Amino acid sequence: MKKRTLDEINIKIKNGTATILTVQELIDTLNEGETITYDDVDVITTATKALMSGIAGIFSFRLTPPKKVRKFIEVSLNGIPGYPGPCPNEYLGIIDLILYGTAHSKTRTNYSGGMLFRDLVEGKKVKVIAKSVEGIEIEKELTLEDFQFARLMGTRQSIKNYFAMVNPTDNEVETIFSALPLKGDFSELTFSGCGSLNPFQNDPEAQSIGIGTQILVNGQIGYIIGPGTRNDKLKPNLQTICDLKGMDPKFMGSFRTSYGLESICSIAVPIPILNEKIWDNIVKSDRDIPLRILNVVGRSDVGEITYGHVWDNNFRVEFDPEKCLECDDCPSEGKCPTNAFHLKKGIDRSRCFNCGTCFVVCPKDAFNADLKSVQVKLKGMKKEKTIPIVLRQSDRDGAIQLAIKLKKMIQNREFQLKEPTGKLEFYPKVY
Repeated sequence: MKKRTLDEINIKIKNGTATILTVQELIDTLNEGETITYDDVDVITTATKALMSGIAGIFSFRLTPPKKVRKFIEVSLNGIPGYPGPCPNEYLGIIDLILYGTAHSKTRTNYSGGMLFRDLVEGKKVKVIAKSVEGIEIEKELTLEDFQFARLMGTRQSIKNYFAMVNPTDNEVETIFSALPLKGDFSELTFSGCGSLNPFQNDPEAQSIGIGTQILVNGQIGYIIGPGTRNDKLKPNLQTICDLKGMDPKFMGSFRTSYGLESICSIAVPIPILNEKIWDNIVKSDRDIPLRILNVVGRSDVGEITYGHVWDNNFRVEFDPEKCLECDDCPSEGKCPTNAFHLKKGIDRSRCFNCGTCFVVCPKDAFNADLKSVQVKLKGMKKEKTIPIVLRQSDRDGAIQLAIKLKKMIQNREFQLKEPTGKLEFYPKVY
């Protein structure tokens, strides 16, 4: 088996002779009939942009001069409760806190931690209210620049591949896996996962990535700090850490599901092609990657397709104003899960998740999207059933943009490929 070292690859990067491709560039080239072998490519950049509920902000900032209060015991940012500590910072006037991405504001409708993190990165002021152990209440407006420490921690990110969901019951189901209540009788399908772009699809045994590997989190340089929760060989995932300062807001935010708000986060990972085994995984197409279909109520397995059934260069949703009838109560504007569509302005590309909800609810086809339908034989059924896709909970177009960004950073020597400091261990199978 052919091998190369990371040092050899880094020398080629330094000399400007390394061949670096995004996974999508490789897929497109192979689909055009060109031959590419292990010897032709040194680094592949992978990425995923998706709903990732397991994120939290870790913050530290000053609220009062020293000696004014003993310590703070309650705190909220834009009405979202945080958890002070663990450091008491006694008499320092400084507060440390953790705030969950899925936590909801008590003062703002449809506002969550994921939105707060994006607002901070965009430079917006946030309202901080804190109460001390003595009962003193402090209120301030701060920006990200006022924070001494502001990092985003991911507890379960970049899952190798996720699921498609259907509802076999007679009733609609409100769920985190749909933007609108998911209709019953197997009449609609939603799915998650960027397929062949996902980092673990390209290095499922974590031969080239590990603890300490440098990655991009929402466009900023961060690090893998270990395996994520519920991490196993079937669904490997990452725990990450990254400074919020320097992130790109278009890769983050919040997504409104029919059961509440979920966080959006984006991860890009370089895969140095150290051996032919890694290369064999990289050249797999979406058609080679299984996508299991689950019952959204209870998550039992009801069928299987592949990511080739849902992804086929159909990554973007576009708006055609000439087809728009400007309805008195635009259903697309009100239903967009990321508030990216406005009737008079069109699609805000910095917020659009390309999920397809606008296309599904628009009565006059003012949106161009190829969400596809899948034909599958479900368990317990004698015949195949055709099910339309009504939601994509991963943004393949956004993931491609992040993979391109990482490629350019490596080429410009703004991003270094380094040896991991430890191996990523996989847990026994966890459902």
